Amino acid sequence: MVLPRLTRPIFVHPAHNGGVGDVLIDLGEQHGRLPDVPAPRRRPAHRFRIALAVLTAVLLITITGAAPRPAPAEPITVPARIGDNMFVDRTRVYVVSAGPALHDSAVNNKIVSTYALPDGQLLSRTTVAVTGAIFSVMSVGETILVSYQVDTVGAEATVALTAGSDQALWRVPARLLSVSGPAGLVLLRENSPQFGDLHWYGVDLLTGRPRWTFEQPVQGYTTYAGSDSGFPPHLVTATTGGHIEVRDTVSGRLVTETDVEAPPGWSRRGITVWPVGDLLLVGGLGGVTAYALSDLSRRWHSSVELSGHWVQECVTAICVFGYQGGVEALDPVTGRVRWTADRWTNAEPVGRYLLVNGREGLEASYPLAVVEPETGRVHGDFGMWRSTGEVRADGTVVGLRQRIGEDLVFYALLDPATVSLRVLGSATHVSGDCRSTPEVLVCRRIDASLAIWPLTVS
Repeated sequence: MVLPRLTRPIFVHPAHNGGVGDVLIDLGEQHGRLPDVPAPRRRPAHRFRIALAVLTAVLLITITGAAPRPAPAEPITVPARIGDNMFVDRTRVYVVSAGPALHDSAVNNKIVSTYALPDGQLLSRTTVAVTGAIFSVMSVGETILVSYQVDTVGAEATVALTAGSDQALWRVPARLLSVSGPAGLVLLRENSPQFGDLHWYGVDLLTGRPRWTFEQPVQGYTTYAGSDSGFPPHLVTATTGGHIEVRDTVSGRLVTETDVEAPPGWSRRGITVWPVGDLLLVGGLGGVTAYALSDLSRRWHSSVELSGHWVQECVTAICVFGYQGGVEALDPVTGRVRWTADRWTNAEPVGRYLLVNGREGLEASYPLAVVEPETGRVHGDFGMWRSTGEVRADGTVVGLRQRIGEDLVFYALLDPATVSLRVLGSATHVSGDCRSTPEVLVCRRIDASLAIWPLTVS
């Protein structure tokens, strides 16, 4: 399950330095009018390679243009109305709509319609009574989990129901973070508006009974660690005095703890700890120190500023991003700064490369670029396309492109290793709210319905 954060091939401008042969475009699979932008940019090729690529492209266009094109793939339509909400995970799409009115004006019935992906088959309709907006829906087997807003001052709750029913199995005043099917455990966090009253829970999936509870210290901060593969295995807590604890999220057991020198400013500016890979970065105005997550032994120290920054794992590097832009890439073994860049604002690990975007000046967006995490060297770029969803098994990611004011979204597979793209088709009459899984693209249409396009390559 994807966890919320607490505070996880493309057309480009004229490419006089790249080869047409590097672009994988099956003209028989293009539907609608393609964006008027040329191929992704790569490193310069030798002259004879460029000439050969151009000749190959001419022959390909001639042959493909003469062949009959396959009929455009028709999307699967899922009914929805204006005001309905959409939630998508790897194997399900959920449509939340208004249900039958209740006598109690403070309580609303909502219908959660669950559809299977990729075929769009209706699996269940579940009725849930809530007092505010629903902001999260997950499911494990026949159990539907729904998190919603309780009131207007920040209280939240989670309810579990058997799919297709209207009877709650349990209800807990806490936010849904993640769920482990194998462990039958739901990870919840209470976020009461009252200062200092913040609890974490591991509750039984079927009964809602707590297996463990943890009260976050008033002068402390807690976050989860190691969530890239799904359910996070650890919780990390740090206090303004420098006490750090690591807990197991399945059992609630304390794994390890230690006391460190609290960086300057923690009591005034807030605690800054970032789990990344098998490390825990502890920092502030005086730099950053890395500790092993397993036993909190000290690994290295760097003068890189951590206060006012955020951290993520970048394949073989640790990226420290400034909230105003810019990144410093650290070696995870030594803490040494490998490279820096002023223009990047975020990165997405894809195979052995990073997909990064940024800005040039105040207005202009920088093209989606492919960067080598070891050196920071730009391997190529995909222009104004954007990536969405998780990495596919073949190492590609889904790319989307939509012009401002248009209801047509082109979708393609982006391959960072070869800086190439393959256009699969176009999503028509869409509002721009699109999500992808490795198998499908799901978009809201301008009539509020949902459409599912297969991400198939013939």
